[in-house]
Parts: sequence; C-alpha cells; structure tokens
Amino acid sequence: MSWKNFTIGKKIAVGFGVVMILLVTCVALSFTGVGGIVHNASIVIDGNKLDCTLAQKEVDHLNWANNVNALLTDDRITKLEVETDDHKCAFGKWLYGEERKQAETLVPSLAPLLKEIEEPHRHLHESAVAIGQHFKQADPSLPGFLAAKESDHLKWAAKIDALFLNNLPELVIETDDHKCSLGQWLHGEGARKVAELNPELASLIEALKEPHHRLHMSAVEIQKTYAQIHPGLNDLLRARLDDHRAWAQKVAQGIITGNAELGVETDPTLCAFGKFLASEQAQTYMKEFPAFKMGMEAAMGPHEQLHQSATDIQRALSLGDNAGAAEIFRSRTLPALEEVARHFKEAIEAEELLVQAQNEAKGIRRNQTLPALEETRAALNKVKSSADKELEGMNKANQVYAQQTMPALAAVQKLLHETRQEMRRNVMTDEAMLTSAQGTRRNVGVIGGVAVILGIFLALFIARGITSLLQTTATSMDEAAGHVAAASGQVSSASQQLAEGASENAASLEETSSSLEQMSSMTKQNADNASQANSLMQETHSVVSRAVESMKELTGSMEEISLAGQDIGKIIKTIDEISFQTNLLALNAAVEAARAGEAGAGFAVVADEVRNLAQRAAEAARNTSALIAGTIQKIEQGSNLVHQTDQAFEEVTANADKVAHLVGEIAAASQEQAQGIEQINTAMSQMDHVTQQNAANAEESASASEELNAQAVNMKDSVGQLMKMVGGNGHSHNGRVTMLAAPEWTQITSPKKLKASEAEAMIPLDDRNDFTDF
Repeated sequence: MSWKNFTIGKKIAVGFGVVMILLVTCVALSFTGVGGIVHNASIVIDGNKLDCTLAQKEVDHLNWANNVNALLTDDRITKLEVETDDHKCAFGKWLYGEERKQAETLVPSLAPLLKEIEEPHRHLHESAVAIGQHFKQADPSLPGFLAAKESDHLKWAAKIDALFLNNLPELVIETDDHKCSLGQWLHGEGARKVAELNPELASLIEALKEPHHRLHMSAVEIQKTYAQIHPGLNDLLRARLDDHRAWAQKVAQGIITGNAELGVETDPTLCAFGKFLASEQAQTYMKEFPAFKMGMEAAMGPHEQLHQSATDIQRALSLGDNAGAAEIFRSRTLPALEEVARHFKEAIEAEELLVQAQNEAKGIRRNQTLPALEETRAALNKVKSSADKELEGMNKANQVYAQQTMPALAAVQKLLHETRQEMRRNVMTDEAMLTSAQGTRRNVGVIGGVAVILGIFLALFIARGITSLLQTTATSMDEAAGHVAAASGQVSSASQQLAEGASENAASLEETSSSLEQMSSMTKQNADNASQANSLMQETHSVVSRAVESMKELTGSMEEISLAGQDIGKIIKTIDEISFQTNLLALNAAVEAARAGEAGAGFAVVADEVRNLAQRAAEAARNTSALIAGTIQKIEQGSNLVHQTDQAFEEVTANADKVAHLVGEIAAASQEQAQGIEQINTAMSQMDHVTQQNAANAEESASASEELNAQAVNMKDSVGQLMKMVGGNGHSHNGRVTMLAAPEWTQITSPKKLKASEAEAMIPLDDRNDFTDF
C-alpha cells in the first residue's frame, strides 16, 4: 500500500512513530559510542607498538644487506661479519618468540603471513653463508686489462701485416719490449703487486716475459731486412726490352726484303721505352730507386745509337746497298741492342734483390713473429685465465648476492610490508579512533537534528497533503490531447507524401534495373572478346619466341665459324713468323758468305734460294691471311645482320608481351566490370523490392495516422466534457469523485478557494470520517 492510499490517522501515527524511533536511536548511539571509543584506544596502542616493531625489522634487514654488499664492493673489507643464523637475528628472535604469538592474538589474520615469511627469511641468511664460502678478494680490473693488452699486440702485429700488404717504405713500430704498454706493466709496479698477492700468477707473469721479448726482437729483424719493392717494374722493363727485340726483327726483315720502308720508330724519344723514361712514373722510380736510375741513364746512350742505326740502314737500302745495310745491322744495331738489354737486366736484377729482401722479411714474420705472437698470446691467456679464476670466487659471491640474497631480501621486505598493511587494516589507528569518536558525535547530532526536522516536515507535509488540489491534471490532459491531435495530423500528411515518393522511386528503380541488365549483357560480351584476344596474343608470343631461339642458334654458328677463322689466322701468322726467321737466317748466311769471298759463293747461292723460298712462303701466307680476313669480315657482317634481326625479334617479343599483358588486363577488368554490374543489378532488384514494401508500409502508416488523428480529436472533446462536469477539478465516475495521481505536479491550490461541498466531494467516502476527526 502506497503513502497516498493511507488514511489521515495512519499518516499521523506513522509520522510521530518515526520521530520517536529516531530519538531512541540517538540515545542508544550515545551510550554505545563512548564504550567503543575506550575499547578502540586500547587496540590502537597495541597496534602502534606492533607496527613500530615490524618497521624496525625492515630497517634491520636493510642494514644487514648493506653489510653483505660492503664485502663485495669495499676492497678494505675482507671478511663477512653478519648474523647467518635466521633464529638468532633480531627479527628471528621475534619471529620464533612470544611476541609473535601476541601479535597473532591481536590480529589473527597475520598468522599465515608470518608463516609464509619463515622460508624466505631462512634463504636470506643461508645466502650469506654461501657468500662467505665463495668470496675471495681479487683485482676485478686485471682480466680486462690483460684482454686489452692482447688486443694491443694484435694491432701491433697488424701493423707488420700492413707493411707487406701495402708495400710501405718502412716499419714504424715499438720494438722495445720494456716500452710497450704490456712491457711497462710486466716490468713495472703493476705486475709486482699482482705477483705478491698470488704466487701462481707470479710464475705465469715471469713465463710471459720471454716470448714477449722474442716478439719485439722479430720486429727489429724485419726492420733490418725489409726493403720496399716496386710492383710491376720488372714486368714493365721486360716488356720494353721485348719491344726493342721486335723492333730489331722488323729492321732485319726490311734488310732481307730490300725494302727501305722499315716501318719502325727511329726517334728514341717516341718509342715505348722513350715515352716511359719521360713519364712521371719513371721519374718517381728514379727518385726512390737509385739502381734503376743508374741503369736507365746508362741505357740512354746505346738506346739512341740503336735508333740511329735504323736511320742509317734505311738510307743504305734506299741507295740499293743491301750489303752495307746488313753490315750496319751486324756491327751497330745488334751490339747496341745487346748493350740496352744488359742495362735493363741490371735494373731488373736490382729490383729482384729488393724482392728477395722483402721475401726474407716475410720469412722472419712467418717463422719468428707469428710463432712468438702466438706464444705471447698463449702465455697472456694463461695469466688472464688465472686472474679470471681468482675472480670466480668474487663473481660467485656476487652471483649468490644477486640471485639469492636480493630476491630473498625482496621477498622478506614484501611480506613484512604486507604484514604491516594487514595489521593496519585490522587494527584501528589514532586517526581511525579519532574519526570513530567524531563519527559518534556526528551521528548523534545528525539523528537528533533529523528527528526534529523530520517531525516538523511530516506535520507540514500531512497538513499540505490534505489540502492539495489536482486541477492541474485535467488541464495537462487537455493540452496533451491538443498536442497529440496536431502531431497525428502532421504524421498523416507526412505519411501520404512518403507513400507518393515511394511509388515514384519504385518506378525509377524498375527502369534503372532494366538498363543495368542491358549493360551487364554488353560487358559480358566485351569480356569474352578480350579473353579470345588474349589467347591469340599468347599464341603469337610462342611463335615469336621460337623464331628468336632459331636466330640465336644461327648467331652461335656464325660466331663459331668466325672463331675458326681467327684460329686459321693465328696459324698463318705463325707461318709468317717462320718465314721471317728463315729470311733472317738467309740474310745472316748471305752476310757470312760475303765475308768468305769466293769460298762461300756456293753457300751464297743456296742462301739466296732459301731466301727466295722464304719470301714466296711469306707472300702466300699474306695472301691466305688477306683471304681469310675478308671471309671473317663478311661473316662478321652477316653476324651483325643476324644480331640486328635477333634484336628486332626480341623487340617484337617484348612488344607482344606488353600487348598480351594489356589484353589480359583488359579481359580481367571486363570480367570484374561484368561481375560488378551483376552485383549492382542484384542490389537494384533488392532495392526495388524494399521500395515496394516501403510504399505499402507508407500507405498503411497514412491510414493509421488518419485514424489516430480522429481518436485524438475525440479524446480532446471527452476531456473538455470531463472538465465541465467536475468544474475543472476532478473526474466523475458512477457518482463518486476519484483523486487523479500525478507525482510531478508542483502547483498546489489552497482549499480555501473551494466551497465546502466541493471540497467534501473531492474526498473519498472512506476518508471523510478521518477528515472530520482531524
């Protein structure tokens, strides 16, 4: 039953009953609040004492861990001096004593946390025992220092390697084994201090000194032996010497044939050797290589005589004096050539001595430096390994500290913190006790004040509730009926317009769907045509590819023929060289026959026939060579035409590939376009169906809106008649007036404005006696 259905007497009884209950509650709170404050004060004192104890245990373990860490970080501390028994430390005594039982009695929820802390606390102290067993004082920087010295000596050896790789002028390196960085340590205060602390390291350090000394001494030997060479110089000198020998052969051939045009360079500054002497490279060699300079300067005179003899031979041949030309060749050309060759050989031998010296230095590096380096590194690694072993104890202790001590300490600290948090959650603090007392005072005051205010409010509310009127209900209903009628008219008009628009939209969609079907048919036809064109392009590409392969085979065959012609040309060249040698021998024979006089007349005839035979062989070889050269030229021209045709076919193939690719893309695009139009056609069909449904629904909505408009007009007329019947104040039903419930009304009309009969008529018959009593 709601408040509005209560009688006036019941409402008054409920109001005064609530006020009495609030007053009794206020008295009860005052009595119990004071007792609670006294009890809370006792709990707060014990809780603060326990919190201070736990906080001190956290600090104790932090100090304990700092003492352990000092052993690992402070060189002055060599012994671990902390409590290692987890039952004898300050927290252990508390944890396994009566104080723990008192704490668990005060806060029972601490028991599982204190039980959980026992194991990490035990591990924490056990880790200190392990640290004390493994720890050993050592120099942590020594292994790194020794590794750096090993790296330094590898760089030192790399300088020797660079000497040979880069052909440097000299070796610039530290050769004193007492002055390098490792030597300064080995023979200085650093190694002495290490040896005093560890006898094993002392013997290893002493063993390191001997190979280290040999290593530096090998560098001294390399410096004494090494010589910078001139790569490529000997090959260049030999090439220039071969050039002049070939030059002399051309001169001899001209003498044999009697041709004054020798076809050789007569200016000594313009031949290959002359140009080389004038080059910047030769000037550099002369500055750096005195033996080369001496040889080249000595060869300049014979070299000029050699070229001058060629000029004199040409002059004699032009006068028809073949015998004089041959004599100049024998008495001047050949001796000058031998003199040039002798000076060239002297320069070559001087360079070979440098190469030999550098090879000896390389041998020293290979046989002395590298073995000494390996022995030095091995001895250095032994020292380093021993130093690492010394650090193993310290590292193991650090590892135990990092992997056992710190995690156990963190676990103990975490559980102690959780214990304090749990204690604070279950034990009232000073602030909480003060808040509780203030809350008791506040609650008593609030409830007392609420009782007074609520009594006054209930009195006013009951009085005003009895005299409240509900005229606003009918007025609001009339206004609402008017709004509903107007809105229903607007809905009806909009529904008519929606129905007409939906019908027009449906007709347009039918026409669009028909057009899309035609477009879909045409697009499918285009896709089929593009697919056929793509197939034809693929076949064309295959035919062109086969043609290209055939052209490549033809080109390969012509290249083989050209190579065979070149081989035949080489054979003809060999025959030509043999003819030249034969001519030269015949010339020498003729010269010797001329010197023999009449005794050599028969030999001269034979030599002349041999020379003629050699000349005819040379002429035949030249004709054959010219014929073969012409044939090869024609083959090369044909090969070029075939190559051009091959390139054309390749371009056709490339273009065919591009066209096939484009046709394929057109076919794919047409297919995708056909699928897209098909999807659009399906969507348009669905839209047409939905639009038809919307048109039907709009017509039904318009009909329903007209009906709603008519019902709203009827409702408004009925409300108007109701207001006339009740005089604007109520609703008549079967001769009885019923109050209209409207919780949102805020306007209250005073009952003094109504007549007594009207006021009585608004009160339900069952409540009139209560009203009279009031």
